Amino acid sequence: MDGNERSELSGQVLENKYRIGRRIGLGGTGVVFEASCFDGSKVAIKTLRPCFVNHIDLGVRLRREAEVSRRVGHPGIVKVLDEGVLQDGSPYVVMPLMYGESLARLLLRNTELADAEVAVIASRVAAILHSAHVTGYVHRDVKPEHVLLNTSATGDLTVHLLDFGVCASETAPEEEKKRECGKVFGTPSYVSPEQASGKADVDGRADLFSLGIVMFEALSGRVPFSGPTVSKLLIRIIRDDAPRVRDVQESVDPGLDLVVSSLLARDPKDRLPSARALSRALAPFVGIRRETERRIASMLHETSHVADTAPTVRCTVPEQQVA
Repeated sequence: MDGNERSELSGQVLENKYRIGRRIGLGGTGVVFEASCFDGSKVAIKTLRPCFVNHIDLGVRLRREAEVSRRVGHPGIVKVLDEGVLQDGSPYVVMPLMYGESLARLLLRNTELADAEVAVIASRVAAILHSAHVTGYVHRDVKPEHVLLNTSATGDLTVHLLDFGVCASETAPEEEKKRECGKVFGTPSYVSPEQASGKADVDGRADLFSLGIVMFEALSGRVPFSGPTVSKLLIRIIRDDAPRVRDVQESVDPGLDLVVSSLLARDPKDRLPSARALSRALAPFVGIRRETERRIASMLHETSHVADTAPTVRCTVPEQQVA
């Protein structure tokens, strides 16, 4: 990636409303800038990298983030404040400048979290996913980098699920779904078997599998699947059963181990049926929820979320590798 990508935008004023400042994030397909509004407030502006300005599907997905924000309306989904088009014809969206710490960064300092802490974070993410799923969206890229944790003014924990940029929509045109066949959307270590197989038509149970991997990692300090290459990793996810988290971390509660195992079933029919069902299954493990949430909040180091996000990996898996 070019370290100067989109640098020409710095200093520009968009629609007489936003003065673009420094670049604060660069991902696989997008660039994020800090911007100042004329009332003195700060926002984040997300647009496409120059090499993708003419990519129709990526433009659609960026606009879909705004669509998800409008239609789902859950407080754990970052609100899109505005959207527009740059001079080169590529879209941009305007969001609040979020602060907090990603779960990924927290896990760098605290390799393993306690059962109750993992159960609380997972149940909060499950509530966000439930709202998205019932509205017709599948996130497809649930991972620790996309779970933003923060502390409210009263010391309470806030949780956001970031980046719906590769989400699947039940209302997407058939042509778009056909173009997605054979492509893997998401981050390889966290995708479900059906995503790893290149299936475009996945449902909310794919997100539950990914959340199961996040829980496994937070409880044990490692992800359940690994491989020397992306292709070999995806084949393992498709063909192998996930290990039990208690095989890696014996201190995990057997009941919580069973919940994680049910999320990591290869066949979607064998997983918990919904994010709401997951929230109910996690209830016995959260301890005194308010105390657990405040304990998590006290661990956090505040930073802008865009510094913590990693590029979303998109790859095409040859047919013979997944047969």
